[in-house]
Amino acid sequence: MTDLHTPPSTYILRELHDVAVPESVSWVPQTIGWKILAVIGAIVLMYLGYRLLHHWWDNRYRKEAIEAISRLNPDDASMPKALFSILKIVLIHLDSRHARLFDTAFLRKLDELNPKHKMFDDEVSKRWLQSIVDPSVELKKTECLQLLERATKWVKEHDENAQNIEKRTLAYKARALKGGRHG
Repeated sequence: MTDLHTPPSTYILRELHDVAVPESVSWVPQTIGWKILAVIGAIVLMYLGYRLLHHWWDNRYRKEAIEAISRLNPDDASMPKALFSILKIVLIHLDSRHARLFDTAFLRKLDELNPKHKMFDDEVSKRWLQSIVDPSVELKKTECLQLLERATKWVKEHDENAQNIEKRTLAYKARALKGGRHG
C-alpha cells in the first residue's frame, strides 16, 4: 500500500494535475470502548460455542439410538428384543441405576422421563415385554410399527431431568403446606 501514485506521462494528459491519494484507513478500533466491546463479543461467542458443543455432546446418544431404531425391521422376530435393548441402553446411559429395571418398572420409567406424553402405559407395551420373555407371544406387524414409532418419539422427546423436576415440585408443594417459602 506504499506505492506512490505516478502522474500520467502522455502528451494529452500533461496539463492534468496529480490526484492526491488519501491515506489508507485503519480497520483497528482506535478507542478503548470498541476494544472492550470486541473482547466482550469474543467471550460471548466462545461461551455460545461452548454451550452448543456441550449440548451436542450431551445429546449425541439420541442420534445413535434413533439410527439404531430406524435399522430395525418390524418383520423380524427379534425386533422386540432389539428395541428393548436399545431403550435399555439409553436408560442406562441416563442413569446406571436403571440397569435393573424390567417389566412394568421399565415402562413406568420410560413414561416418567417423558411426562408430557405417556406412551408406554397400554396393552401393546405390556405385550411387547411379554413377547421378550415368552416366545409364544408374538406381536403383529402393526404393533411392531407402533412400538418403533413410539420408541423413536420417546428418544427424541424424553427429558432426563423430568424425574428431578417432578421431585422438586413435590418438595416445594410439601414445604408450602408446612408453611415454608412459596415458589
